[in-house]
Amino acid sequence: MSLFATAGGAWAAALPPMLAAAALAILAVLAARAGAWGSRHHAQRMARLSRVELAELFVFIEPRRLVRLNLLALVSLPILVGLVTASLLLTAGAFATVLVLPALLYRRLRHRRLRALQRQLPDAITAIAASLRGGAGLWQALESVPRHQPKPVSQELALVLRQHRLGMPLDEALQGLALRTGLHDIRMLVATLAIARDLGGGLAEVLERLSQAVRRRVAMEDRIDALTAQGRMQGRIVGALPVLLGAVLYVMEPGPMSRLFLTPVGWLVLAIVAALELVGALLIRRIVKIDV
Repeated sequence: MSLFATAGGAWAAALPPMLAAAALAILAVLAARAGAWGSRHHAQRMARLSRVELAELFVFIEPRRLVRLNLLALVSLPILVGLVTASLLLTAGAFATVLVLPALLYRRLRHRRLRALQRQLPDAITAIAASLRGGAGLWQALESVPRHQPKPVSQELALVLRQHRLGMPLDEALQGLALRTGLHDIRMLVATLAIARDLGGGLAEVLERLSQAVRRRVAMEDRIDALTAQGRMQGRIVGALPVLLGAVLYVMEPGPMSRLFLTPVGWLVLAIVAALELVGALLIRRIVKIDV
């Protein structure tokens, strides 16, 4: 009887470590699979960013090279930050920053390109109208834009003409330009050209009026941007103050500040701060954003 009791006691004592080891093994397998899935998904996202999204901006980078550079940054920069600061929080922040940085850079480049395209569009429309008044056809008038206008409007019109030379109908190529850029003024230009080709009439006069309207719209948007620049800057400063103040206090008093990241009450405080920051950013963006 004592033998069975001893064996049962040994089994009972060994059971919790076995269960803990099994749980750790399962978690390790799940973490490995999640990491493999995440790495594949991220590689596919980087490949699409290089092949499609950056190519639309006429920025050509080999997909494998972009993936390798991003993976190198994902590995090296967090390790460097960890070695310099010895902070797990800053290391995780560096990893997250490198993870989302390509998408943020793409959005920034796209915004700048579309803004430049919108500013150059009135001059391009005026050049088309001038060519039409000089006796050229619509095709010759469109060809004058890539030769004499700056980038990016020259690149976009050159792509339209190249697609038409390869067999795509001109209306379809222009519609692709409107869909690719998503600009209201481009859609107006495409609709104007389509209506004029179908119904006839003085296309040069219509394009000149459209150019004047687009020019006034751009001038109004520039004025609105200048008037709301102070509000946007105040929003950025007020939004960055809690983060900067928290970082300074964490460096000065790491013991008390660590409770924010190690206790449930601290997690609740961080969640409330993040929610308030998000609500404030959305409200300021709603106030300063004015559609023309």
